[in-house]
Amino acid sequence: MSAVFDKPSIFQRAAPMFQGFDGPLAFAVFLLASAGLMIMYSSGFDHGTRFMDHGRNMLIAGGIMFVVAQIPPQRLMAFAVPLYVLGVALLVAVAIFGITKKGAKRWINLGIVIQPSE
Repeated sequence: MSAVFDKPSIFQRAAPMFQGFDGPLAFAVFLLASAGLMIMYSSGFDHGTRFMDHGRNMLIAGGIMFVVAQIPPQRLMAFAVPLYVLGVALLVAVAIFGITKKGAKRWINLGIVIQPSE
C-alpha cells in the first residue's frame, strides 16, 4: 500500500513569513533607497564603484532587516537591557581607552577599530 503525501510548494512554506508584511511601507522604503542611489550615482566621479558598493550594502542590509523582522518582539525585548548595558560599557571604554584621531577621542580598538557612538 502506498500513500501519497502532498508536499507543500515553496510558496506555501514561505507564506507565513510574509503574513503581516506591509507592502506600501516596503515600496516607500524601496523608492527612497532608489532615489538615494540615483542621486549618489549622478553626483559621483569614480565611474560607479561607490554606487555598486553602496547598492550591495543596501541589499545586505535589506536581507538582515528581513531576517530580524522575523524575530518576535518579545524575544527582542529580552535582549534590550543587555544590549543597552553593552553600549554604555563601550562608551565608557572609549572614555578610558579610546584612540584619538583628528583631535577627537571617539574610537576604540577591539581587534578592529570601531566607533561605539555611531
